[in-house]
Amino acid sequence: MNVLPFDLNTTSQKTKEKVDYLKEPGAYNCKIISITTSDLLDNYKGSPFITFNVDANGKQSRVQMWAVKQTDKPSTQDWKKKQMKDFLVNAGVKDFSDDSTAMNEAIGKELMITFISEEYVTTDKESGQPVIREALKYRWSNKSGANCLYNPDMNKKLSAEDKDKYRTMVEEYKGNASVPAEEDLPF
Repeated sequence: MNVLPFDLNTTSQKTKEKVDYLKEPGAYNCKIISITTSDLLDNYKGSPFITFNVDANGKQSRVQMWAVKQTDKPSTQDWKKKQMKDFLVNAGVKDFSDDSTAMNEAIGKELMITFISEEYVTTDKESGQPVIREALKYRWSNKSGANCLYNPDMNKKLSAEDKDKYRTMVEEYKGNASVPAEEDLPF
């Protein structure tokens, strides 16, 4: 598969140390410390992505972007390219003549990043019990030292459909027992 505009195979770096992750949404001055890509995942068959691993005050987070595919609609390709270029420009990258060089030039650079929280429904890997989790997601960036807007209203709570999905999963997990009372649910 030819991924545009970034060649994933020449930019990947994989970190193996245990890290302390950023857990609170907000705007942070971050330093790009490495790049990982979907090509590093064994047997990964989904859409290719590029992840910039960043450090904010000694805690790490990830900025994940979907790589452009030739099968994407032109409007989707344009949006993905713009999102990537804006991020790299905010990190101080100036030379875009080679995709790999541009991405690697961002390593070690600082920029402001806004992260929001997003709730989602999943199952616990060990128990199989349905759980509601929260993940930090990249919202946007700005140049280092510039203002980067964050407002708690940007955070994404579970939709009514997802709450229903969670209740159904809880019912199935408990063997079709009654759904917990509304006050017992974590939302």
